[in-house]
Formats: sequence, C-alpha cells, structure tokens
Amino acid sequence: MPGFRDRFARLPLALLLAFAFMGHDARLARAQEQIGLETSAQLELEAELEPEGFLKDFDVRVGMLAAVSPEYEGASEYEVDAVPYARISWRDRVVLRARSLDINVLKSGPLRAGPMLKSRGGRNDNRDRSLRGLGDVDRAFEAGAFLRFKNGPYRIRVNALFDVADAHEGAVVEMRAGVRIPLSKPWFTLQLSSTWADGDYMSSFFGVSALQSRRSILRRFNAEAGFKDVRLAVGSRLEITEHISAVTSLGYSRLLGDAADSPIVADHGERDQFFAAFGATYRF
Repeated sequence: MPGFRDRFARLPLALLLAFAFMGHDARLARAQEQIGLETSAQLELEAELEPEGFLKDFDVRVGMLAAVSPEYEGASEYEVDAVPYARISWRDRVVLRARSLDINVLKSGPLRAGPMLKSRGGRNDNRDRSLRGLGDVDRAFEAGAFLRFKNGPYRIRVNALFDVADAHEGAVVEMRAGVRIPLSKPWFTLQLSSTWADGDYMSSFFGVSALQSRRSILRRFNAEAGFKDVRLAVGSRLEITEHISAVTSLGYSRLLGDAADSPIVADHGERDQFFAAFGATYRF
C-alpha cells in the first residue's frame, strides 16, 4: 500500500514541526504566560467550526487576537493583551492548536482519541500584592490522553493530563460539551465545560501553607482535590475571504469548591471570571 506508507512517512515531519512551534520562541511563551492560561483553551471553540475532514496534507492557520482576561486564575483585576494564535494540522492526524498537541491514533466514525501534550501557564507572585510570599508556580508541560466525540452539531471532549515538568506536579481532567448553532452566518458554538484537579494542582494554585502564610498576608488554607470550575462560552468564526477569518470568543467561569474558598480568591480575588477575545486568522 504505497499511499498508506507515504502518508505515514510524513508523520515524523509533522510531529517535528508541531513540537518546534510549541517551543520555538520563549518570547511567545511569555506573552501568553498569564492571559493564554485561560484564553487558549477557549479558543479551541474555533476549531469546532471547521468543516469535517481535510483538504490537503497540511492545514495551517495563524492569527493575532486582542484578549481580555483575569491577571491570574481567581484574580479580580483584568488585563488586555495581544495573543498570538496558531493551528497546524497534518491530515487530521496531528493537530497543534494554540498550546496543545493532539495525535489522533483512533479515528473511527465520530470518535477521535489518542495521546496529547499541553502547555499550561503558571503564576508569578509579583502579579499582585496578595500573592507575594507564595512563590511562583512555573509553566507546566502536561502529557496525557484525550477522547473526542462528534455527532452532527454535538461535541464532547475529555482530556486527562499529568504535569511532567515538576511545575504544579498534579493531574487535571478537563470535560466539555458543545453544540453548533447554525444562524446562517456566522456559525456559533455554545460550550459548557468543567475541570477536576487533584490535590497537588489545587495546592499549587489555591493552597496556602504555614510557611507561605507567614511570608504573605494570606491565612493558611489546605486546598484539596475536586471540581475547581464550571465555564460557559460562545465562539464564532466568520470567513471574510478564502484565507481570512474573524474569530470571537466570549465566556464566563465560576470557581468552585476549594478554588473558590481559597483566601487567594475569597479574600483578595473573585470567583466569577470573565474573558473575551477578538481577532483574525489567516489560513494558508
């Protein structure tokens, strides 16, 4: 089967390109360190609006977005920044989207599944006076697997990820369900999602140890495993020309459980979180 062999002979090249893009420029990583933590995940809504299948071996989309998001997860202050965005797909087998990489090992009808990698932004303790003394949470590089199901306008996805870079040293399970709503043009995707995090992750972002409490203005707090948030988002993509599209993402997130009860949030932050991103992408 020459065609089959030829297609998979190109797989290493696709993987190399994807990994190179994920780590090619430290400046891009710093630009997304805080705001990308929230917005990059929500911008995956845009991918759900694309046509089924693929038209060529490589599908490349790059763009720039103006994004508004909390300064860190649970913050009451917001910031506006320019965020680069990219999506690179190789025959719907290897897909780099913002700061995550999927490898579709299983492709059976509406199901897609396989390993994935993801970069998750950390938090600097100089972002806010209330964080001083907590220490930084480094950028995490997570590895795991995903399962995605599409049936007509309905989408379900589950990601299970583990930190492999000794940043938060924890595990997260991301769950989301979405539906496409055809309102002539543009198309919209409405999405409901939630994240479960283990004790290590929760301690890193929401816990306050005895030592941290002495060094900061925060009371001691033990953050345990559980669902940390629930999110509602709407995204759209409007094709302006054959190559240029306008992208919009709007959403609301509510912190739950120990994430909401943490003094970082309850005493000095806000459990209600909002985000918005507007921009354009170019498809090669």
